[in-house]
Amino acid sequence: MVLFATGEGQTDPLGTDGLIATTVFPKPVQTVSVTIGGRTLTPIYAGAAPFEVAGMMQVNVQLPADLTPGNAVPVTITVGSATSSAGVTLAVN
Repeated sequence: MVLFATGEGQTDPLGTDGLIATTVFPKPVQTVSVTIGGRTLTPIYAGAAPFEVAGMMQVNVQLPADLTPGNAVPVTITVGSATSSAGVTLAVN
C-alpha cells in the first residue's frame, strides 16, 4: 500500500522548498513506522514522493496477510516521536 503525507521533518539530503523530486529523493532523518489496526509495520520505502514537490512524503508498506479485516481500520504514520492525525482509516477485506 502507498500512503502520502507531509510533515516528515528533517530530511537527508535537505529538501528545497518548491523543488520537484526527480533524481535525488530525500528521506526523513528520523525513523518512520506505520501502524494499521494496532500492528506496527516497517515501511519498504519512506521518502520524497517522486516527481512531487518537496515536503510530500511517500510511504510504502506491505500489508500482512493476517491483518484483521474491517471497514474502518485505523492507520497512523509515525516519524520519530510525531504521529499523524487520528481518524484516518482503511477498509481491509
